[in-house]
Amino acid sequence: MNTRLQQTFREHGVRLTAARRTVLQVLSDATEHLEIAEVHRRARRLNPGIGLASVYRTIELLARLRLVKHVHVDHRHQHFALTTAAHCHHLICRSCGTVVEFSDCQIGGLVRSLARRTRFRIESHTMDLFGLCPDCRHHPARPTGARCVTPSQIAHPAGRRERRHR
Repeated sequence: MNTRLQQTFREHGVRLTAARRTVLQVLSDATEHLEIAEVHRRARRLNPGIGLASVYRTIELLARLRLVKHVHVDHRHQHFALTTAAHCHHLICRSCGTVVEFSDCQIGGLVRSLARRTRFRIESHTMDLFGLCPDCRHHPARPTGARCVTPSQIAHPAGRRERRHR
């Protein structure tokens, strides 16, 4: 397991239980954002006794510790992934649920201006942009479940299909 995660648990005086370790393993192994039901399904493969409530509590704890990020696909689907040192935001297709991460955020000036004007100490920010992916713009689709792809996979649709998940 990632030493950054273990260190964060120690710093906050939080025990690293078997259930928490399992959820962290599932999120560490994932290449896409996962719904809690999928985290639970994968966690049961590693730890058959883990309950859905334990997964929910662990995700809530990880969010409080800022170890997971929440991706707002729509009001019905919450997807999660481990946070990384890399700064990233999301493009989200309202039709098929595709999530594209991007890191070329240029809102630093806006953040500084807002901090000055409001006297907030802004510690972080997220940006989720909603619209239609190229496939859905050209061929309106029925919702197929969210999937996470990279910007290059949008440019090369063949690679895109390899990253589908439910």
